[in-house]
Parts: sequence; C-alpha cells; structure tokens
Amino acid sequence: MNGITELAKLLKERENSDGYTPMFGTVIELPNTKIRISDKVILTDSHLTLCINLKEQNADSEYINLGKTVVLLPYANSQKFIVIGVVI
Repeated sequence: MNGITELAKLLKERENSDGYTPMFGTVIELPNTKIRISDKVILTDSHLTLCINLKEQNADSEYINLGKTVVLLPYANSQKFIVIGVVI
C-alpha cells in the first residue's frame, strides 16, 4: 500500500458519523416503563430520559400511552434514549 492510499484510509476513519437519527419504539409496559425498539431490545427507565409524561392516565386510571409508538433520540453511543414524543 502506498503512502497516499494509507493517508486516505486514515482520513476516512476520522470522518464524523452522520450523527444520531430518531428511532421508533412501542410502549409495552407501564408504570415500570418498557419500550420495545426491536425483537431483542427492550428499554427500561434506566435507559430513558422523558420529554413527555408517558405515565399519564385517563379518568378510568388507564395509561393512555400504553401500546403507542414513541419517537426516541439515541445519545451516549446509543446506550441511552430521549423520548421526544408519541406518534398520533
């Protein structure tokens, strides 16, 4: 490998990633929050920061967001997520 090719590879490795992109998940359990984002990944309270009240209840004390799709923004190397909203 010549020097120019090696330099190009090193520069390519240093390029910034595209950043974090929103993801979607489904609220599968409340009040102990559990959000499924894939067949194998379930997020709990320790993984989440909330911008909305997921545990909101109606007049019959039912959780209104249970079973709904939420929008998540990953951070901390995709180890934590911000819940930014519920899909209507």
